[in-house]
Amino acid sequence: MKKVFLKIVNLFYPITCSSCGKDLISTSQTRICSMCKSSFSFINGHICQICGKSLSSGGEFCYECKKNPKGRMFDKMRSVYEYKGSVRKLILKFKYSNRTFLAKDFALDMYETTKNNDFYQESDFIISVPLNIIRKIKRGYNQSELLADELSVKANIPVLKNVLFRKKITKPQFKLSRAERFENIKNSFFVKNKESIIGKNILLIDDIVTTASTLSACSSALKSCGVDKIFILTLAKD
Repeated sequence: MKKVFLKIVNLFYPITCSSCGKDLISTSQTRICSMCKSSFSFINGHICQICGKSLSSGGEFCYECKKNPKGRMFDKMRSVYEYKGSVRKLILKFKYSNRTFLAKDFALDMYETTKNNDFYQESDFIISVPLNIIRKIKRGYNQSELLADELSVKANIPVLKNVLFRKKITKPQFKLSRAERFENIKNSFFVKNKESIIGKNILLIDDIVTTASTLSACSSALKSCGVDKIFILTLAKD
């Protein structure tokens, strides 16, 4: 009966792929068609063992991690996609155009990446990178929080909320140079309810990573409060 109802509804309100607009079947559990999914730039092959950057020429570490191995405040970072092409356009829709339902599709790929890394078994809690309060009010949601919630269900790792907070409003990071990003975001986060994270391993979730300045600032705040290890998973790497 449910399938019949969905087919009738789909005649008037068809479900379409959020990337290309192609019609999907009424019982579809995804909003991204298989053809579009196959066009996404997944990060595979040789990667830096610390930050997860693709290494076309092989090796164990990228230049930045090799040059300053102790400069990263986190223990390991992985990303699902390269931030380019069709997946970049879809992430922008998710982030700025209220396509919040895409969190389920994206979290599924994040879950697959999580399973392929040792931090899947080691993570005690998931925490999402907090959004500037003004931006969250304007946007209506924190996309990283949506991803964290969906991933939590799939990976069976509990989300910790009311722990990591922003303590100041900063300039948008995408408008700044690499050096300016680190200075802009420096000391921007603080931790509440510290007792819940002492000695724990945290899986920190964000949507896009470029210089990792924001994630490093989050990691620094968490580690200063007694977190043991910090693993980072982002949807895409720019």
